[in-house]
Amino acid sequence: MKPKRLLLLLPALLILTLAPLGARAETTQNYAQPAAAAQWRWPLAGEPKILKAFDKPAEQWSAGHRGVDLAASVGNQVVAPNRGRITFRGVVVDRPVVVIDHGYGFKTSLEPVTSELSVGSWVESGAKLGTVSTGAHCSNRCIHWGVRLDGEYIDPALLIEDLRPSILLPLND
Repeated sequence: MKPKRLLLLLPALLILTLAPLGARAETTQNYAQPAAAAQWRWPLAGEPKILKAFDKPAEQWSAGHRGVDLAASVGNQVVAPNRGRITFRGVVVDRPVVVIDHGYGFKTSLEPVTSELSVGSWVESGAKLGTVSTGAHCSNRCIHWGVRLDGEYIDPALLIEDLRPSILLPLND
């Protein structure tokens, strides 16, 4: 190809290459603040007891626990763990589920949670989402809180506090 033709094609190639980046920015521009500055909170009042911790599966399809089970009773109020838009409210298998898209690749799912809010509603961090409902997930004694980042499940508790154990390192003289 002649150098002059290549120079004419270069702007078109740049536009095509950068277009997906611009498209993603448009879809998230009105969402929550960037994750690093986000103010995450527990979806229940206070600091609930974790009944079952996050257990990342070795492979996407293998067994694990893709969230945390938080101690709760039927009728307890459930709040938004961060600002976002409700993208799903309905029944999955045998329990009511609410999903919030927080932007920047973060999505929260909470179950069993009954909500009167409609899909598309905006919620602020700490705003009432609904109440703990009946569901077979943990025999009516908890809610399951799952968080995905760009489609991969992460430990939601780490958004609230760093739960890793402290490790003392030797001092180098």
